[in-house]
Amino acid sequence: MAQISVDEFVNFFKYYNDEPHQQAGVKELYRYLDLISKDETSSWITIYRDGPKKTEPSTGEVYVTKAQLAAIWECSADLIHDYEIDEMNSCLGKYEITTAPRIRHFLSQTAHESGGGRYKKELASGEAYNNRSDLGNGPTDGPLYKGAGYIQLTGKYNYSRLSEYLNDPRVMEGVDYVAENLPFTSAGFWWMDNRMNDLIDGGADVLAVTKRVNGGTNGLEDRQHYYDRCLEVI
Repeated sequence: MAQISVDEFVNFFKYYNDEPHQQAGVKELYRYLDLISKDETSSWITIYRDGPKKTEPSTGEVYVTKAQLAAIWECSADLIHDYEIDEMNSCLGKYEITTAPRIRHFLSQTAHESGGGRYKKELASGEAYNNRSDLGNGPTDGPLYKGAGYIQLTGKYNYSRLSEYLNDPRVMEGVDYVAENLPFTSAGFWWMDNRMNDLIDGGADVLAVTKRVNGGTNGLEDRQHYYDRCLEVI
């Protein structure tokens, strides 16, 4: 028996308008849910009602301090919030970017891509991504799913993959949510997906890492500059 996809199932909720036929369909679905799924403490119900819990201050390992990141970004530490440091260190741990070479390359590449932490999302409107089937975008999806995070996550398909990986449905709210809450984490997901740790463990230099990240050598001098900063700091 053919089954609908997760995205198709989500669409039933997305386009729910309380029409009589929709009410009847939902009641029919309820009949077939098991008892655990109907429990008011079930995880899907609490996530749907409340969204993901706010991230508490990190009590995990600190791989990079605020002072170190400020030195790499060449800005005042006062411009960096504590929650940004927590999110960065959580990302480093989650994606095993935990050795000095891995951290240096990750932070130097993300520093270049974000202008030293200044830009969390793509400056262009994103309309150029409309109707991009290779990105999973429909006629109006481009602006909502334009580049977000410190290695710009782009396209509805890639947002949906991150959403599923993190079990965070709010990722599908689009660019603003990812940019503000997951700038490092979204970059780390790309890093993992492209096996960057393996490349660096093999001794890759800035040129080799840049070619994997950029597909060429755009911004190589600036990436090398940030890498040199990382060498001084980490």
